[in-house]
Amino acid sequence: MNATITIGAQKHFDLDVLADMYRLRAKVFGERMGWEVAILSGMEIDGYDALSPHYLLVHDEKNTLCGCWRLLPTVGPYMLRDTFGQLLHGQSAPSSPDVWELSRFAIVSPTKGGFGFAALVLDTMREVVRFADRMGIARYVTVTTTAVERMLRMAGIETHRFGPPIRIGVENAVGLTIELGAQTHQALFEQVEEAH
Repeated sequence: MNATITIGAQKHFDLDVLADMYRLRAKVFGERMGWEVAILSGMEIDGYDALSPHYLLVHDEKNTLCGCWRLLPTVGPYMLRDTFGQLLHGQSAPSSPDVWELSRFAIVSPTKGGFGFAALVLDTMREVVRFADRMGIARYVTVTTTAVERMLRMAGIETHRFGPPIRIGVENAVGLTIELGAQTHQALFEQVEEAH
């Protein structure tokens, strides 16, 4: 799939594009994953969207939105600490300008049968690491599924759990730290360069 990946502040995206993102999130989190999320007019919007986050948006070759991620600094409210605090398992929630949260990750498989899904996830991961490099971010925290965690680990990305998984909806969720040091950069960028 020839995807276009863009990261920008919420205010830099057209309202139509943001509405497409909220509809995609409703489809993925409400319908597919069975999470108890508020859906209004077919859109999943939460209070964290009012905090002027950055978003990563993925558009396919037909310019249809097929993926998104929300990025928030941990110096204010964020999902892992304030909504899914149980995934911290008693550990202190990060609060630092160089630690940001990745949340509301949603991707619709580009092909029937899911082919290309893992490659697209890694492409989005490369973009959030490039963004981190530009912004001085040392690590991300996130709430994700054990399936995505496994994919990140298999790709060589350095992750650390806050504790064991907890069932949320139909998925097993974990709170993770994604370290953005040498191991993650090597896994995401050096292997890509060697393949070309």
